Amino acid sequence: MGEISARGIGIVGARALPESYRERVSGVARYLLDRGYHIHTGGALGADMYALQSVISCGAYSRAEIFSAWASVSGFPREIQSLIEQYLRHDGRISWGMVQPRSHRGAVVAGLLARNLRLVRSSAGLVAFLYGESRGTTATVMQAAQRGLRVVVFLCGGGAALPRIGGGAWRELRCGGVWRDAYRFVPN
Repeated sequence: MGEISARGIGIVGARALPESYRERVSGVARYLLDRGYHIHTGGALGADMYALQSVISCGAYSRAEIFSAWASVSGFPREIQSLIEQYLRHDGRISWGMVQPRSHRGAVVAGLLARNLRLVRSSAGLVAFLYGESRGTTATVMQAAQRGLRVVVFLCGGGAALPRIGGGAWRELRCGGVWRDAYRFVPN
């Protein structure tokens, strides 16, 4: 745990990410898997769920890792639990957290923040899908940029904005396909 995977790319995003972005997230996950990368995600609703569904549909169980805040499958949202169980049946890796189901809000928030930090510390890059305020995802993007990871962000509506990060600037990617309308953080 905490060991950087040169081939691990985190895919994260807002839990409220609209269903209309499922294909975009899945396309990015498939693109990365097709090029030999491993997918790191957090097992939440929205972008994380779409990335996990893509890993499962590609049968790429050995090339993914879920970073969980939870100590067991029952902590995950109900909509995710069957995906997590399927992933585990195929020997998928999970970096378990310590939060017990039905823990108080403070413990859950601390566990989620710790999960995000573990994911960043173990990844070589990060792709984020921001929707609305996306505070947790924005904090994860900032941590990744501060650690010098390659960071790509998609603005998916709801008033989402690129995070203000010192020491660099956001540049729109000039390629098409799954990367159209994405921004990359470029350090100074």
